[in-house]
Amino acid sequence: MVQNWYYADGQAPNGPHTCEQIEDMIRAGRIKPETLVWQEGMAGWEPAADQFFTAPPEGSDVPETDPSQSFSHPGVDHGGTTNFAARVAQRHQTEGKLSTNDPRAYADASIETERAKRGIGPDGLYVDAPSRGPIEAVKVCFRKYATFKGRASRSEYWWFILFVAIASVIGEIAQGAMGSDGAAINGVIAIATFMPSLSAQVRRIHDINRSGWWVGCYWLLSSVGGAYMGHIAWQSGAMETASGGTAMMALLSLWGIAVLAYSLTLLIFTVRRGTYGRNDYG
Repeated sequence: MVQNWYYADGQAPNGPHTCEQIEDMIRAGRIKPETLVWQEGMAGWEPAADQFFTAPPEGSDVPETDPSQSFSHPGVDHGGTTNFAARVAQRHQTEGKLSTNDPRAYADASIETERAKRGIGPDGLYVDAPSRGPIEAVKVCFRKYATFKGRASRSEYWWFILFVAIASVIGEIAQGAMGSDGAAINGVIAIATFMPSLSAQVRRIHDINRSGWWVGCYWLLSSVGGAYMGHIAWQSGAMETASGGTAMMALLSLWGIAVLAYSLTLLIFTVRRGTYGRNDYG
């Protein structure tokens, strides 16, 4: 099976490439020992030195050492990294870039540097759209009551949607038990949660690098479109005859299918993982 590799050139990941292509780019000097590489199944990005280099490449500024040297430092588990990776780590320790000569620390430092450049936080998500707990998600969504800019992670959006669903159930129960007073409570809940729900959905769509107009067009299709068709039916008197009623029902069915398909599309968008790092919306 062909192994697809990606390498980070300081911007977006470049790939996929086969092992042979990666080795060709190493020989050409395009990929250096400290360049980060990744393939499916790896826990994170690692220096190319850990995966491809078994000896210093031609022209490298890493000094040659005795090939028999194992670099097994006391108390340090190199995790199977190459001697070359260990020498890179030793050089960086000498230069004051690392506090240890463990090549794993070199890999971790390289990964953290790359993540910081791309705006990726400790949880692997964009720093301005991190993973959030239920209470924090509700607070953030109400604080960003009508904020349609920026991004929202899956946890931020879905915890808030769960809160809105529970609040709506409470409102319905109150309306059934208290009559007009309960209806007023239910109305206040609906009004108070509509705008933050809408803005949170737009930010969630932004998180996968799609325009918030996906949400806007849904509301146009479902509300304005439905009202317009109802107006046509009323003005034309289509429901007064059997043939006209059948035609109108067929049209309404097509509209319902379109709204359902659009709703499922938005649902898929909202459960997808956000863009890795920055995108067009943050």
